[in-house]
Order: sequence, then structure tokens, then C-alpha cells
Amino acid sequence: MPFTLILSLGTADLSQLRWAISPAWELLASIRTLTRPASHPIHLPWLSEHRHDPLLTAPGPAAARALTAGPKGHLPGFLAPTPLSPLTALDDELDEVRRTPAEVVRRDLAEVFGEERPPALASVLRAPLRELDRIVTDLHHYWQRTLAPAWPRLRALLESDIHYRARSLTERGPAAMFAGIHPDLAFDQSTGTLRIANRRTLLADPRRSLDGRGLVLVPSAFAWPKLYVKTAAPWVPVLRYPVRGIGTLWESRTEGGSRAEGGSRAEAADLAPALGATRALLLGLLEIPAGTLELAHRTGLAPGGVSAQLHKLARAGLVTPHRTGRVVLYARTARGQALYD
Repeated sequence: MPFTLILSLGTADLSQLRWAISPAWELLASIRTLTRPASHPIHLPWLSEHRHDPLLTAPGPAAARALTAGPKGHLPGFLAPTPLSPLTALDDELDEVRRTPAEVVRRDLAEVFGEERPPALASVLRAPLRELDRIVTDLHHYWQRTLAPAWPRLRALLESDIHYRARSLTERGPAAMFAGIHPDLAFDQSTGTLRIANRRTLLADPRRSLDGRGLVLVPSAFAWPKLYVKTAAPWVPVLRYPVRGIGTLWESRTEGGSRAEGGSRAEAADLAPALGATRALLLGLLEIPAGTLELAHRTGLAPGGVSAQLHKLARAGLVTPHRTGRVVLYARTARGQALYD
């Protein structure tokens, strides 16, 4: 039966509220998406391309497969350490997994699998450090085959979400920001409690205090449509949530021009006489902040041409650039948004 998890966030926790990106989490969640494709139709184009990946079908990576595709809703905690920066690199996260102490590996496996441990994990219990090195290698090879080609686009979507949420926190406060992330989240500022509804694993005590450790918010493409929470020590508490704009992730240029941007193109037609067709289209697409390359991909325009039009929109005060991580994202200003209100 679903229950509500209640997190107590003190002043120190709210002051340490921050966002981060986790390539390792996307890797792990994508594997679970491949093993349960019926629950993730939004990723169908990607699923169709990678459903027979060797990680799922070959005998070699059996331990990696058993470890990452285990019981529904559960992953060993050491596999997904809390990221602390929007600039987190996959290799850094996997190195942290590789260095997990043996006692932590055994403890987490016992918590997740209990007595129903897959036979492929027997060697992990006997020699955790040696086997983790092999597992991390298998996971890295999987990343190179399945996610590395799409990572620039995926990362841009995640960085765009971080920009949007941080601005929402500044302009509207934590209650509105959390409510905008997911319908299962509700923050009561008067009590400092964050309620997370529809949790499936019943706890003896559904209340958790973060004790000044802060909270890291991680947007995720492959978390969709769920929330994932980890508050256990020694990790910094983390909340992983579905990224905003996930419906645009796997669209081709043709799809982007006909379906996803259908509303934007209709709006652009209204503004085209004043702004010009291309600038009106780009402004319409910036309902969600985006970078030059992402806009070029979605429109089929040359990146140089997109950049030139964005600069003109910025000079007109309709968009503004923000550096997030390694990319510059453009977002509508209040003046630009007023054209759509």
C-alpha cells in the first residue's frame, strides 16, 4: 500500500539545497528501462535501438546485469553515489563505485536482495573489490554503446532543467518549486517538511530528518515518470526526478518540425510579421531553456544561423543567455514571455 515519506528540512538543509547531474544514474536507470520497456513508452525510439544490447543478452556481463536490473524500485546504494556538481563526470562516478569498501558492498546487497540473491552475484560477495572492477568496466562499455552518442543532447536537457528549477526557487520559493517538479511532492514551509507521496516500500518510520546534510536535486531522463529518494548515510540525501521537457528528447528533426513544435510553429506564425519567421520560431521553442546546438537539432537550421538569431533576440530583450555547466542556455525574459501570456 502506498504511503507518504516525510523529510524534515531545517534551515541548514535549505541553505544547502543544490542541483547536480549524474551520468552514472542515467546509465543505471537506462538499464532498468531496457528491462521493463512497457513502463517507459516515452523512450521507445531509444529502446528499439538498444533492446538487444550485450549487457542484457551476453553471458559475460552477468554480474553487472544482475546488479543493475534487480528488484523493482531498488538499487544497491553504492551503485549510485550522490553527485555534488552539475559538472559530474561519468568516470569520476564509476571510480567512486569501484572504490566502495567491501563491507558496504555486502551490506547493500543484503538489503536489496536478502536471501533471493542472484547466483551471478556470488562472486561479488566473495571478492567485492575485484568483481566491482569488472562490473564497472562492463558498465562503461554499455555507456559507450548506448548513451555516449546521445549524452550531449541529454546533458543539455538536464542542464536546462536545472536552470529552470533554480530560477523557480529564486522567484517563487521552495513550495512552488517542489510542487512544479512532481505532483507527489509538497513542501510546507511553516513546518519545514517535504512530503513525498506514493512511496511503495513501507518503512517502520516514514519520517526522516536530513540533520543539516542538505539535499541534492538530480533531474533525470530515465527516472521518468517516478521519483527516487535516498537519505541513508554516508551519502548526502538525494532526490532524483523526471526532467522537464522529456517528450522532446528522442524526436528527430522531422518529428520536431511536425509534432513537438506544432504549437510553437502556430505561435510563431502569429509573431512572424513582427519578429521574422526564424526568430519567432526560436522564441516559441524557448518555453524550455535550450542551447544553440539543441535548437539547431530541433529545427534543422545551421548552428551558426541559430546563434545569430538568438543574439538578435537577446539585443531586443526577449531572451537572455545563462551559462550552466559547459553550455550556454537561452531562456525567455519576462518581456519575451509576455508575448505568450
